[in-house]
Amino acid sequence: MKRILLLSLSLTLGISAFAQQRIAKNDIRQFTANAKKVTAGKENVNATAANFAPQTAKSVVVNRYNDMSDWETMLTTYDLQSNHFCSNRMYELDNGSVGIVATLSHQANQSASDRGTGYNFYNAETGEWGDMPEERVEPMRTGWPTIAQWGEKGEILISHTPMRCWTREVAGEGEWEYRGELPTSPEGYPYNEVATWPRVITSGDNHNIIHVVGDIQYQVSSDEVYNHQVYLRSEDAENWEISYGPLADVGYESGAFSGDDYALAANGHTVAILFTGSLTNSVWMCKSTDDGLTWESRRVWEDPYEGIDLDEAMYTDTLFRPMNGAIVIDNHDVVHVALNTFEMMHTADNEPGQYSVWSGRSVDGILYWNDTYEGPIADTYHEEYIGTPFEEHFANPNPHHAARLWWPIPDEPGYVQIRPDSTKWIGFVPMYDGIEWINDLFYNESDYYQLFYGISGHPAFSCDTHGNLACAFSSPCVRRLDDNGTRYYRSIYVSYRNVDEGYWEQVVDDLTDEDINFMFLYSDNLFTVSVPNTHSPLEFWFGFQADDMIGLYWNDGQSIASENIIHAIKLSTPLSVPDNYDAKDVVYGLYPNPATDYVLVKSSQDVEANISIVNLIGQTLKQFNKSLKMGENAISIDLKSGIYFCTISANGFNKTIKFVVK
Repeated sequence: MKRILLLSLSLTLGISAFAQQRIAKNDIRQFTANAKKVTAGKENVNATAANFAPQTAKSVVVNRYNDMSDWETMLTTYDLQSNHFCSNRMYELDNGSVGIVATLSHQANQSASDRGTGYNFYNAETGEWGDMPEERVEPMRTGWPTIAQWGEKGEILISHTPMRCWTREVAGEGEWEYRGELPTSPEGYPYNEVATWPRVITSGDNHNIIHVVGDIQYQVSSDEVYNHQVYLRSEDAENWEISYGPLADVGYESGAFSGDDYALAANGHTVAILFTGSLTNSVWMCKSTDDGLTWESRRVWEDPYEGIDLDEAMYTDTLFRPMNGAIVIDNHDVVHVALNTFEMMHTADNEPGQYSVWSGRSVDGILYWNDTYEGPIADTYHEEYIGTPFEEHFANPNPHHAARLWWPIPDEPGYVQIRPDSTKWIGFVPMYDGIEWINDLFYNESDYYQLFYGISGHPAFSCDTHGNLACAFSSPCVRRLDDNGTRYYRSIYVSYRNVDEGYWEQVVDDLTDEDINFMFLYSDNLFTVSVPNTHSPLEFWFGFQADDMIGLYWNDGQSIASENIIHAIKLSTPLSVPDNYDAKDVVYGLYPNPATDYVLVKSSQDVEANISIVNLIGQTLKQFNKSLKMGENAISIDLKSGIYFCTISANGFNKTIKFVVK
């Protein structure tokens, strides 16, 4: 089912970024945690009530896109799509077609014997998705699917347990070919366990090099799991190399992270892996520019207590740290990272190994980092703080506060205010004029504290051909309460970053605004996914799960399973286009390939181009000038069957594309 959603003015009137008012906040809620497991605390901490100071109004841009297309791609009663964050579950072909997967079950019981991969495909030529899937892709019970383009126009699917592989030569068509189980562990692994929780991405000129990250979990005791992340690489979907991966090169061979603590990205020959979600280690990004043959690893956020065993030691300083994450690589090989944040600390009556995870608006935020930065995310000093009460703090940066967005106000005990540096922060739970945030309406024991830790979470990137970024994330909407008036529903908000400007337009759009689509009025939306790299300028794709019940049947012991809709949304935005960019950003597609008597060249703008076609021995067969229009441009080729190279020169840069004539 498709809906075209035209934005109304309601968002303009509703979201006033940090409204001009004081908003009292109830006592912060606390949950105690041990290692990776979080359990609800028996009592609330007698914390000092936090209040919000008046905030400077900021412009919230609406109607930045001409239209928004929303499709319901599948229905599932299995609502636990991830433990920490979803990634690598959508992709887009050069022709604009899109594939999406989710964990599917249509049973309303905890056995889920039909559980497996739910799959749907958007055909760019018809502009429609396929029918909602009635059954899983695999013949056996499985879960946690991940999908990517494979080859020029095919697709590859990996799911667990154990990790198994399926491929199709043409995406969206025909039967899936089973390619067998992936290797279970590197040579010498001491336990009889298999790798699970896969993520897949493909790289190379023709998406022919496959990269998979998984996790081997060995149950040491009833409350301890021994984890090994593994990295697998293949060029044919049958022969796999398996190792402990790039983290092992920097001393993280085992135990640092667990399943669902990683995400993958690829663009051309560049591949990157994000590792986040550990409560005792830093956030790491591993990058390869040669299709995974060699790697360089960097800290994105540095844990001041890295490697400390929380079962043995205790710290007393409050620490703001990341949990969920997202990663994408733009067409200039820059790696971008998004991280949600939360607050953790010991209190006086804590015992070693116990710490508190704090919730509430004043610990909220989605952090941003990219690998052009010299070091990890830092508690940075800004000239704007000179002469303000913040100057003393920022003159002496504190690593505990590198991921802190909300700050106490000097000389105003009990009040905090946001420091929304738009180069560092992507988004946060938005404020609305005249609506008070009530912390007790956010966290209940049956809510999502194990999935978010903080408030806003599950970020997902979508990057267009120019390098413009959109980041969607799930966050509570104070405008929408459940029937009992006790909990906030979640919305999917989007922030944007123009490649030429380098800062984020924060909390711009609400993809689930009830005034745009009334069906979202009682809709809880989370598990955000995306097409990491789109093939059209100023266009982004996102997906998410929506249902009318807060909480998770499969995680929180709810007695009633609900129908969960997996949505896919395409945004078209009029973000500005850079004045000077490479031809690889101008021309971003040539198809059909193989071709017959013509090809379509996709251009990101109106541009004068020189086009030449040569054969395998270097003879120039055609050379001419053509005015390319933004979008598809038909070119007659009139060539014999064979292999050719088309070189398109524009703006002083060249792009060569190999193609076949049948």
